[in-house]
Amino acid sequence: MKPLLQNHPRDLNFPVRPHWRYYEKYRRQQPVLYAIATLLVTFALLDFFFLIMLIQKLIKDPMQLTAAQWILIGSFVTLVGLFLFVARYMSALPLREQQRYYQASGTTWLSEDKRQALRLELVDIYKGGYWSETLEYYPLVAFQGPGKYHTFKPAEANLYKKDLDQSWGILTTDNYRKVAQQLLTKGYHAEAFAMTLSLRNNDSAVSTRLAALTSLPEPYVLSCLEHRPDGRPPKLIWGYECWRLIVISRDAYMAGHITAEEAWKNILQAADYVYELFDDFADFSDNYRLGNAFWSNSYEVTNERTVAYENFLTQCDWPMKHLSWPASKGVQLPEAMATGFATELAIAKSLQQQPGELN
Repeated sequence: MKPLLQNHPRDLNFPVRPHWRYYEKYRRQQPVLYAIATLLVTFALLDFFFLIMLIQKLIKDPMQLTAAQWILIGSFVTLVGLFLFVARYMSALPLREQQRYYQASGTTWLSEDKRQALRLELVDIYKGGYWSETLEYYPLVAFQGPGKYHTFKPAEANLYKKDLDQSWGILTTDNYRKVAQQLLTKGYHAEAFAMTLSLRNNDSAVSTRLAALTSLPEPYVLSCLEHRPDGRPPKLIWGYECWRLIVISRDAYMAGHITAEEAWKNILQAADYVYELFDDFADFSDNYRLGNAFWSNSYEVTNERTVAYENFLTQCDWPMKHLSWPASKGVQLPEAMATGFATELAIAKSLQQQPGELN
């Protein structure tokens, strides 16, 4: 197997390769090599000038080349070759630094089940140009090892602590575990989705709006309430709830709140639930966007997700995109997921039918 290489952080080309734009972009980080390359180009241009004069002379008066003229030709070829070698080496700095980071952190290719689980976040990862093949989606100071990096700046754990606190109120390991448990059992919006679409959609206003927000057919929106003929429970918006579990688990790991082992345990659990509920990646992605639309109720937010998904489909060629969709493992689903909140819906419907009905 080839050594692990991903895209350069915030770049969409996968994997990172030597590129001419890196030669100029990182010249200040490699001043000695850049000076050598400049000298080689200068001498090569001088040689080229004399070569042009020699060619013009030979056109007017053909003759056998002298030893000095052969040396001139040889020196030009040598100088150009040396310049290309130095320039390519300079252009490969992002590649070398990524390899150094993996060596310092002990990172290698993930197992297939872990790659398939991280693929569930791939649309957003691709949109941001982040790393898809490692648990951390951006290089971290904690794993950088000795030495300085010139082509990317490893992130501090505090960046992810701040984001988790602002978005979820997660500041400790216990905070994370409480949120993760909620997402993996009842979710935060799945029950509200089931109640709203089942009890408050008499004029189809809610389902029509969700369809318009996501550009999904309204029958698909309503089908997420239904038990499937093959015995599978309603999809509701479990794709969105499980996606959020994966996101906060990666962030919590990068923030230093949890270990890699705990992050993977929950991520793989969420992925197993996804494989039970959804037919393929497209089905999962549609459900994730539907959940995002129900949560945000905002065209601006949902349209951004729709555009990101369309760009992913047409432009992304990352290896993880082409992974097969795993077969259902037959895992036991949490009660709320397995029943589609049947008990809660039955109680709500009975209350709604009583005098002074539930609004």
